[in-house]
This record gives sequence, structure tokens and C-alpha cells, in this order.
Amino acid sequence: MTELTIRSTWRCGAVALLFAAANVLVAQQGLFPPDRPPKAGPLSGIPLCTANPSVACLPLPPNLSDFVVNQKMAIVLGKALFWDQMAGSDGLACGSCHFHAGADNRVQNQIDPGLRNVDPTLQNIFSLTASNKNKRVGPPPGGGPNYTLKALDFPFHQLSDPTDHNSTVLFDSNDVVSSQGVFSADFDHMNVSTKNAKVKLKKIEVCNSAISPTFRVNGINVRQVEPRNTPTMINAIFNFRSFFDGRANNNFNGRNPFGPRDPTAGIDPLNSVLVSDRFGNLSPIVVSMPDASLASQAVGPPGSNLEMSCGGRMFEQIAQKLATAKPLAYQDVDPTDSVLGPWATKTKGLIVTYEGLIKMAFAPQFWNSTQLSPDGYRQVEKNFSLFFGLSIMLYESTLVSDNTPFDQYMSGNISAMTTQQVKGFEVFNGNGGCVFCHSGPVFSAATTDLHLLNLKGAQIERMQMGDGAVALYDSGHYNIGVRGPGDDIGVGGLDPFGNPLSWTRQAKNAVAPGSQAYNIFHVPFDGFNVGTCNFESFPCLPLANDTRDAVDGSFKAPSLRNVELTGPYFHNGGQATLEQVVDFYNRGGDGAGSFATNTTGFGINPTNRPPAIQRLFLSDTDKAALVAFLKALTDERVRYEKAPFDHPGLTIPNGQVGDATSTRINPATGYAVDVTMKIPAVGAAGRGVALTPFSAGLQ
Repeated sequence: MTELTIRSTWRCGAVALLFAAANVLVAQQGLFPPDRPPKAGPLSGIPLCTANPSVACLPLPPNLSDFVVNQKMAIVLGKALFWDQMAGSDGLACGSCHFHAGADNRVQNQIDPGLRNVDPTLQNIFSLTASNKNKRVGPPPGGGPNYTLKALDFPFHQLSDPTDHNSTVLFDSNDVVSSQGVFSADFDHMNVSTKNAKVKLKKIEVCNSAISPTFRVNGINVRQVEPRNTPTMINAIFNFRSFFDGRANNNFNGRNPFGPRDPTAGIDPLNSVLVSDRFGNLSPIVVSMPDASLASQAVGPPGSNLEMSCGGRMFEQIAQKLATAKPLAYQDVDPTDSVLGPWATKTKGLIVTYEGLIKMAFAPQFWNSTQLSPDGYRQVEKNFSLFFGLSIMLYESTLVSDNTPFDQYMSGNISAMTTQQVKGFEVFNGNGGCVFCHSGPVFSAATTDLHLLNLKGAQIERMQMGDGAVALYDSGHYNIGVRGPGDDIGVGGLDPFGNPLSWTRQAKNAVAPGSQAYNIFHVPFDGFNVGTCNFESFPCLPLANDTRDAVDGSFKAPSLRNVELTGPYFHNGGQATLEQVVDFYNRGGDGAGSFATNTTGFGINPTNRPPAIQRLFLSDTDKAALVAFLKALTDERVRYEKAPFDHPGLTIPNGQVGDATSTRINPATGYAVDVTMKIPAVGAAGRGVALTPFSAGLQ
């Protein structure tokens, strides 16, 4: 394994995160080699990091106190911002896509045609549409914008023999089940001034409707749907980098998801956090906060013209809308809410303004100047992305589900798991091979605790591919054969500045002839140093720019905690049940072909599939035990939304009136009329009715 470090050292003593995970590196007999990753252990009792921790803690930036002066108030601010529908251009909050165990279980208007396909001619074509009905021999025809998903639509790749990935394909779709976002529109302006407190906030933001070439029913725009399945944000604080393709950088720059990759952040005053001196003069600063990928992630969706925003809206303009507003002004807040309760009014919203919360949470030099920025914004508006990202990261750091039957069992309560679940844990670590990608207490090889402790995983590793060749890959990111890389290149893609998202390709570029890299062991944009002597294959073999890689079509391995409630599954949402997921792995994924050459290949690489993805030949008993074990990873507090998983009330779109063939226009907006779903406010004691799996909502 590769030993990699970042230039900021790990300060939080997180060894305790793996105190039970590191005790065994079992060489088991079976399908897999003996150099196995550590088994998972319990994830419990881990507090937040402080400036000088004396105990193990959650991974938070070591320089957090330079910005945040009151973490408790920052968490209040973050929870309010996360659930506030005013943050979106047309009534969408971050929570609008993360309301069900941190994920999304809606079934109407949740299909994307594959907007990330490398072939532009295929990006707007729904392969699940009724127009394909004469070509389908699988489930009943349907699909397209505003379609309601059915149980028979899953899985999206159906075979005559579910145990054989090379058997006859009965039905195949490259569509994606994701989350409906905003209607297609372009930002125009804000009707705001510093005296706008009495202006109705829903009327402040002005956008011009735009025709969507993709998300229309009979000429009427329906809501757009994002191109990847929505992952849960519970336990996401452990992500080393975030989003399925890892584009949310480990290092937060205060402005956007791309960290040190953005060459102007902190340099260009128009794209910088501004700090004031004792005279109130403003100047740009470079913000560099390691272990803050959730802050990097949080500032992405509010500006996305698919997820939450009219096209072209900036964070400064979001701040103009929210800074003087009452948080959650149109939403219910339970008076017993574990975070917001003390601030709740008797009607709706909180008793303070967002600006008031910012001033309680953040250091004065980031908000106290009366001087305007070069582009005419108040300092509190110019720095709103900093406040937004860090406060939501701190709120999400409280969402750790560490009291599952599995955690109780591993902590000594042997009655917490059933005999079948214990058997499933053995399959998980044995011939199921799940532990290779879902290792450690978070059940993911892409997490901070594993990366920085190097017990399993590092930033770059080597593995031997099916054709005998050795390839480099980004640790914790794998191509398991869900879809071909052409459907979505994943980590093999580029950032907005033209740089590889992949650490592997960054490192290879750094040793290319004529490279301006620091040295042959440096990953330039993300700042990692590569220790080549700890690669899994061929120790001490130097990096070379012509070394094969296996990153195309690879995606971050998500945590399996609460997986019972977070369907549909995989980055394309193409599996509806855990049983379908287990069948997928049992047949060796859906990458058709031989082990050496298959449909996971891309370009010159005949395969990008890791060696652990192979036919498992599990018995029905083993498969049932594995599913039972996965259900032992559900925290009952999540199932019943008990603190810290309680939340304000929320009204979300649940498709539009009609179906995939007809809808009704709203004359006031020119868009289709929303069907709405009300998510009630829940206090610390939780809800009376349990959350159910995604599949329970399918007909």
C-alpha cells in the first residue's frame, strides 16, 4: 500500500477510530489473497476535534479556530442553512435531496438520461422511455421526464441468468435514478437592499425561464434531474474527498469545491475570502483548510443550475437574499429540536437572522468591515460561501450513526446481532469480498481515518488487473462494472480547470517529460506526496507517466451504514433492493466479457475492473445472511429520526402533475405544476413511524 501524507500533518489522534478495525488482518482461505484490509470495528464515542485534542476525534480542519470562534453556534447556523428552502432559487434546500436517512426515496420524476455520458449525442436520450417499448423484453415500458418508477424497472441491467454477467441481456438502460432539482432558468437579478427586511423573500430572486431540451413533457418544462444518485450525508464527515467523483477537495478554499485546484481563489479579489484589518480595510486571503471535504462539497449544490440554483447565481447573491432574513422563515421548527429548538419561534423559523448567527459563530475579521468589496458586496456577503461551507460541515459532523446493532455487538453485546447477521459478517469479510472496498468502521475505503492512518488505503495504490498487467488507481475509488465508463467517466474526468480529478493521473502528469512538478513523487494540484516503496505491487518501483491506470469509470465507495434505508443503490441508482445488490456482486458485476477484457475497459485499457470483482458463487443462505448483516448497520436513531437526526419541516416537489406523457402548466411560472410532499418537523425524540427502504415506495 502507498504511504502518502499531506503537508498539513494529522493532528486529531484518530487512531481510536480503528481501535477495533486494526486488530486483525486476517489471512482467510477462499477466493481472495491474504493481504486483506482490516475488518470493521465499532464507530462510537468519537467527539469533535478541538484545537488541541487530548482524545481521538472526528476529522476537522486543524486551523478551524482561525475562522470559527463558537462551534456550537456554527452548528446552529449550519443546520438552519442545510434545511432552509430559501437557499434554493425555487424553494429547494440541501435537505430537499437528503431528507430520508440522508438520502432520497422519491419515485416520480427521478430519472436522468445520462447527462455525463462521454458521447454528447447520448446525453439527452432516455433509454427507459416508452418509445423503446418495441425493443424491450423486460419490464413494462415507461420512463422519461416525470415518469413514476416501478419495481419491475429494477435492476436497470437485467439478465436471463442473474448469476452470470455474460448471460443474455433482457433489458438495459443507461439512465440514472437521482433527485429532481430546479426548473431550467437563468438568474437575472436580486430585488434587494439593506432595507429589504419587510420584502417577501420569495419575490426577491428574479430568474428568467429557459427551455430545457431534456426535461420537458409535451412542451412544458418539468424539474431537471441530477446525473448521479444522491448519497447520504450521514457519516459523510469521514469522507476524505466528497461527491462520487471526488471533486470536492479535501482542502477547502472558502469559495468552491475545488480547493487548491482553483488558481484564482485567494488571489483574485473577486474570487476570494476577504479579511478586514483593524481599520476595516479589506484584503483577499488564501484559505487552506485540510480535512474539510464536506465544506468543499457544501458550496457546490447552491450554485448548480441542476440542483438548487438558477443558472449564473453567485454565492454573494444568495447572501443578499439570506443575510438579513429570518432562518427557516416559512418552515416549522419543532421546539424540542436538538439544535434549533432554543432558537425556534412559536410560529415558523428562528428568532434571529442569518447575519446574527454568523456574527456569533465566526471571527469578526470575516464580517465586521463596513467597506464594500471591489465588486460592490458587503463583507458578510462576499464571505458567505465560507460561512455556508464550514457551518454545514460542522452540522454534518454531528450526524454520526454509531449505535447500530453491529456497533453494540462489536462493543461486547453478543445478543445485539442475530446468528444470521453474524454469519453475514463472516461472508462480508470472507468469500463475499466486500471488505476490500468497504473497510474500516465507516465501511468505506475512501474515508479520512483509513487514508491518514494507512491501515488500508492511501491516496494511490497498485493492483494487478485481470489481464495480468499492473495498474495504479485512486484508493477508495473503484470501477465495479455498474456501467461502462462511457456512460460516466467518474474519477477519470477533469475538473473545470482542465486537470485530472484522479490523484493517479496527477501523479503521472507530474513525472511526464517537461513537467513543472516539484519532484517525481508529488501530486501537484492536491498537494500529496507519493511514497512509492509501499505500493501493493512491485514495492519501490518509481512512478512513470506511461504507467497504466485504472480510474476511468471509477467512483467513491460509499459507507454502508444505514444502507437498508438509502436506496436506490450505486452511482446510477440502478438497483432497488439489497438483494439485487448482492446478486450484482455475486455474478462479478455487470462488466460483460472475460476477466482480462470486458466492458469496464476504456480507451487503451481492456479492463478497469478490480480483481475483487469476480463471481463469488455464494449460496442462497450466504446471500440472505449478507443482506441480514447489512441491515444490522442501521442505527435506530436514523430509522426514527431521533436526535441528532431530527430536522425542521420541509415541503419538497414530488414530481409534477400528470405523468410522463402529459402534465399541466402553471400560468404564473410557465413550468409544470409541482406535486408537493410535506416532510413534518421532527424533534429530538424522533418520529412515531419508521423510515422505510426505497423499494417500499415502488409499485
